[in-house]
Amino acid sequence: MKELFREKLFVVIRIIISACLITAGIITNGFNEQVSMILYLIAYGVIAYEIIYKALKKLFTKGEVGEKMLMTIASLGAIVTDAYFEAAFVVALYLLGELIEDFASAHAKKSIKMLCDIKPSRARLKGGDGEVLVEDVKVGDIIEVWAGERIPLDGKVIDGIADLDTSVVSGESEPVNVRSGSEVYAGHLDLNGALLIEVTKPSEQSMVQRIINVSLEAGAKKTKTEVFIKKFAKIYTPCVIGIAILVSLIPSLFGLNMIDWAYRAFSLLAISCPCAIVISVPLAYFCAIGYASRKGALIKGSKTVEALAGLDTMAFDKTGTLTKREPRVTKVETFGSLTKMELLEIVSIAEYKSTHPMAQAILREAERFKIAITPGKNYKEEIGLGVECDSKFGKIKAGNYKFINPATPNSQATVYVSIDDECIGYIGVGDNIKENGKKAFDKLRKAGIKKLYVLSGDKKSKVDAVASTLYADGAYSQLLPGQKLDALEDIIESGQNVKIGYCGDGINDLPCISRADVGIAIGTVSTDAAVERSDLVIIDDDLEKIPRAIEISKNAKKRAIGNIIFAISTKVIIGALSIALPFFPMTLAVFADVGVMLITIINSLFAGRGRK
Repeated sequence: MKELFREKLFVVIRIIISACLITAGIITNGFNEQVSMILYLIAYGVIAYEIIYKALKKLFTKGEVGEKMLMTIASLGAIVTDAYFEAAFVVALYLLGELIEDFASAHAKKSIKMLCDIKPSRARLKGGDGEVLVEDVKVGDIIEVWAGERIPLDGKVIDGIADLDTSVVSGESEPVNVRSGSEVYAGHLDLNGALLIEVTKPSEQSMVQRIINVSLEAGAKKTKTEVFIKKFAKIYTPCVIGIAILVSLIPSLFGLNMIDWAYRAFSLLAISCPCAIVISVPLAYFCAIGYASRKGALIKGSKTVEALAGLDTMAFDKTGTLTKREPRVTKVETFGSLTKMELLEIVSIAEYKSTHPMAQAILREAERFKIAITPGKNYKEEIGLGVECDSKFGKIKAGNYKFINPATPNSQATVYVSIDDECIGYIGVGDNIKENGKKAFDKLRKAGIKKLYVLSGDKKSKVDAVASTLYADGAYSQLLPGQKLDALEDIIESGQNVKIGYCGDGINDLPCISRADVGIAIGTVSTDAAVERSDLVIIDDDLEKIPRAIEISKNAKKRAIGNIIFAISTKVIIGALSIALPFFPMTLAVFADVGVMLITIINSLFAGRGRK
């Protein structure tokens, strides 16, 4: 903002000088009209020369008649009809409106600049002397971050514990605790602990840099609404000039006062400037993109905002998107007098040395309940069947039904447990659905999504279980990458004019991400290819940010369309009054034009926030 103020300082000074001259002209008008006229003309010259120059340049170089040409004709016309005060006042208000527009646009870009400011330019290498530029740090290098510093590069914590303020990057208001193994991103603020971080991505590929790049490029992707407005403005302005000419000339054919009707025509030109229409629509979309980025949802351009607002169907990949990649214990069932905690202790002894994902899920569950595990002896693992060992309880075996007892019911997601060949219970292991998955699906329905689907290459029983838990409308399982796209096409063809979003994280999701009206990637788990190909990137693992992005987009589109309707209808009504009423002042016409612009700009600045 300070840079813009310095850049626009000369414009501000000119507006102040012209305001003083106009005020002096009003004061002197009562006793010396000649002096008053000179003061008005000087005020007009101080601020009008730039508008006239730009209007003529655009006309002769591009052949375009824009709002500056409307203002030029209106103000010069006012001088011709001896309305000197109106001429000076028209251009002063117009220039003030342009200045407000520039500051409003700068405010919309503030969030992007804030991201640029919070990205550190230097990093401290472990064991190094001083700091180095982040561009010189390589993947695999170890960097040190102390309390009160921002993390300079994306990486993984290898030592230390700290609370991080991630609000600028992810939109998370509460501090996030990180320790060894936690993923961290450039821009996160270390609140209270020293960390050693292994760099996982170079500076130019960091999450915050992606946000900056996409936000800066967002304006290049124009929506249908923006394209329509641009074409409309090109037709609208010449039509207004044509109508103004007819208004000034036709009445004279019937013997009416030509000067009077010329004044009305110039008032019509003053009110008809399309500034409010042209600026408010892209500004609404740009504000929505900036607001969403601060909330952890990276929207890649105005087209995506408009597409998100129109979604009525969503499809999700399962593993890594709706569920965590690590399974979890879903059920503990005992046979006989053992308690569930005792069974969990016994099976944990058997799985103590196993690296199998199901074994790791059991050990995490034992750790959660703070169960102390006494390692057994003579560990033996049979690949694809199970593990066994000797313990204080006897010979423990844990594995599938064939390994324990061929008569035991078959279940792919069950670990059966026996002591001395007697089955004592089983542990159910299944998908670890993300904590807020159900809330995200509920919020998606509230945001206007009518149908929700789960698509996966996993087994039918697992996919159906996840779909049932989340109350999805349908599930497709055991899909190869190509079949995922067929399933998506099947969903699209099942309804009329379906607008679908697809959220996935892997290479096999790329066809669906590309085919969907809006492709969505989860930034923490998605492959780089999925992130680059997607239209919306959720910075962290929070699925609830998807319905939030949809709500922001719907609000932005609603405000953009509202701006168009309000601006055009107001201009038509006041324009008609300026023609119909014999003493309609041009100053009121300009007030109305600038007022409409201010209202639409303010409305656009709140795009995404909704009503409080």
